[in-house]
Parts: sequence; structure tokens; C-alpha cells
Amino acid sequence: MNTHHQRDHLSLLMHPATDTTTSDPSENKDWREEELEEDAGLVLLLEAIASPIRFRLLRLLAQEGGNLCVSELVERIPRSQPVVSHHLRLLLVAKLIGVKRLGKHNYYFIWPDTLKEVREALASVEHLLQQRREDQR
Repeated sequence: MNTHHQRDHLSLLMHPATDTTTSDPSENKDWREEELEEDAGLVLLLEAIASPIRFRLLRLLAQEGGNLCVSELVERIPRSQPVVSHHLRLLLVAKLIGVKRLGKHNYYFIWPDTLKEVREALASVEHLLQQRREDQR
């Protein structure tokens, strides 16, 4: 999972957790630290999706096959252009959407691979839960 997201605006990144258990920062990370970093990347994606406005933007982009500009999105969401642009920027930072310039307008589209990462991570949790239930029978 890609954990090299830009660190803007999302609450987890505004106040990153610090690990005080490692005394020497030059020590190699163990597998537990790597898993935490991977989880942090997933949490960023989930936080980006967790807003009703951002989730609605993703739905609109999916319904329209992507390639909508801000003015088209503003027509479909009862929010001002600056608010919609702000939320689009957060989706861009999380790499859930991309943008391309055509003429005077920026057109937004969904990056399906990032949504696939979210789906696969949640499916792995569901799979572990299912295994646990089966083991308890």
C-alpha cells in the first residue's frame, strides 16, 4: 500500500502519532512498525472518504464516468465552489482522484487502483474476522 501521501489537511497527518518506544532512531524498523505505516496509509484514505461531501463527490465522479469540472460538481452539490474545490483538493492529496486540464477547466476522475487498495484492505479484515468465527465453531 502506498503510504507516501502528501500530508495536508487530514486529521491524522495534522497530529501524527509519535513512537516513544524506540530509543535509537537509527535502528531498523521491525515488521510491526512497517504494518503501522501501512495502516496509517489506509487510514488516510478512509479519512478522505469519511466526509459526506467527499464521498458524494466520489459517487458523482463514478456515476458520470469521471471527467467532471468543478462547476459541474457545484451544480450537483449544495456547496460553494471554494468548498467543493477544497474537498477535491483533499481527495487529490489522498490520491483517490486525479485531475487533467482541458482548455480552461480542470476535469476530475477517480483513480480506481486507490479504491481497490481500500477495498482489499477492508476485505482482509473481513477475511480475518470470518476465519476467527469459523475457528470458534
